[in-house]
Amino acid sequence: MKRIFYIPVAALACVALWSCDKFLDTTPDNRATLDSPEKIQKLLVAAYANRSYVRMAELASDNCDDMGPTNPNGNLLMLHNSYWQDMTEADNDSNQNTWAQYYSAIGVANTALEAIEAMGTTDELKPFKGEALMCRAYAHFCLTMLYCLPYHPEKSDQYPGIPYMESPEKELNPHYVRGDLKSVYEKIDRDIEEALPLMDNSIYSVPKYHFNVSAAYAFAARFNLYYMKWDKVVRYADVVLRSNPATMLRDWTAAGALAWDNNLRTNDYIDPKHKFSLMLVPLVSATGGMFNSGWSSGARFAHNTRVNKTETFRAKRPMGGPVDFSTGNTSSQVYRCAPYEVLANNHNKAYMFKWTLQWETVNQVTGAGYGHATHVAFTTNEVLLNRAEAYIHLKEYDKAAADLEVWNQSFCKVGNTYQYQTVVSLTRARINDVYGNPASGFYIAQYTSAAPTSRKPLHPHGFEVEAGEQESFIQCLLYCRRLDTHAEGLRWGDVKRYGIVVDRFDDTDYIDSSTSGFRVAATLDERDLRRALQLPQDVVAAGLQANPRNEDAPGHPFRQ
Repeated sequence: MKRIFYIPVAALACVALWSCDKFLDTTPDNRATLDSPEKIQKLLVAAYANRSYVRMAELASDNCDDMGPTNPNGNLLMLHNSYWQDMTEADNDSNQNTWAQYYSAIGVANTALEAIEAMGTTDELKPFKGEALMCRAYAHFCLTMLYCLPYHPEKSDQYPGIPYMESPEKELNPHYVRGDLKSVYEKIDRDIEEALPLMDNSIYSVPKYHFNVSAAYAFAARFNLYYMKWDKVVRYADVVLRSNPATMLRDWTAAGALAWDNNLRTNDYIDPKHKFSLMLVPLVSATGGMFNSGWSSGARFAHNTRVNKTETFRAKRPMGGPVDFSTGNTSSQVYRCAPYEVLANNHNKAYMFKWTLQWETVNQVTGAGYGHATHVAFTTNEVLLNRAEAYIHLKEYDKAAADLEVWNQSFCKVGNTYQYQTVVSLTRARINDVYGNPASGFYIAQYTSAAPTSRKPLHPHGFEVEAGEQESFIQCLLYCRRLDTHAEGLRWGDVKRYGIVVDRFDDTDYIDSSTSGFRVAATLDERDLRRALQLPQDVVAAGLQANPRNEDAPGHPFRQ
């Protein structure tokens, strides 16, 4: 006898953990019948959250400075986010909405999984089961990036996790517990491993808007990097990169040849025809306008010229090339597609053309509306750099250097000379010279708040980085990934995993001609519990355990 499966559509929002009472406003007949593969497939479109970790993670990281309280291009939510405070303000990209949308996506995935099981998990349904499992694992992982401390093999059973939802919510007022981070990672790992052999591109008309095979293995590689399973990172990255990674990366030369037009360049970046983009996720978000375009939106807290000159694109770099610490911008002599800079009154940004803001006006009189964007969630570039990091931890330095050089050739104008400075290959010898030989002219000194550089002191959490060659390679890797994933939120993951101290600079008195006038307004040290952002107010008020804070938990194992 065929079983017909019903799910109240409005109940999908209940899994956000703070709005279950809204279920009572829904009529009993507002429901969908899930009794075929076609209906499961349509349902799974909603298993991808339309908000993202990117904005909160980017603002919390060292990729942004504060241009000061007199700058009008910011709001209280961004201020709280940038200074690792409780985020209480409402916004389309608010803490509350981000949490709710990830759990809504998880609810959809769980509904699909229950329906698939009810229909007997036939061969026709197995690819959809794989997609649902992968979506569930990914949403939970994104939540851990924001709301959990970094994973530690021996301590994570003492760190708060997040509720891992494994079935559709059917109670009106359920009681949730966070559990511990160790169990959350185990469940993410379980879902990924079960899903990988089920993935099948043939079920999608446009695979890149779903967890296609390459995207699934890219996520598996990223997760296992955070899980410290270095061999698995290499194995899964190999599936994505195939035998010739150089042919799989972003063609930055072609991108750099495009006209300097924001829409043209950003639309090119999100074009699904490119090999480098593995999965595209449509968002209801204004994040792209903040980080990837010339909009003044959010310009108070931005990757500005101070960061750009001293720590990122224009700073002293391992592959060399002209350095323009004070005046002038020679980035076009170093990068195949140079970042764009805006330096105007109250508007100081340096950015790459990636996904941008697409505005939907809902009130023609006031201009009010919603921002939309398309997030390139996984790229071959990131996969390559993740594999390089795994090789470094495995002490396979020649392989790591080979991967770093493939990325270098793709991103930088290797061989180009300008003002007697040449962009060179990232060989093993070069990397060791840059970070290990203070007498070298190419040596990059360690960061201090008075003299910032790209070389931040490392305090890795749950693993070791040996002084000498391993530290040199990790520093090079972190620099390259910081450039490649600029404005994608992934720098926050590196900040947490490597215990990188974040100085929040106040640039109210910044003077660009001398790159001076910045001061440290606040610091997030390597053992600060605020590295787990605070849960939304509504969630805590509903009874879920809040994240501990330094003053309340001086003996917390993370701080030891």
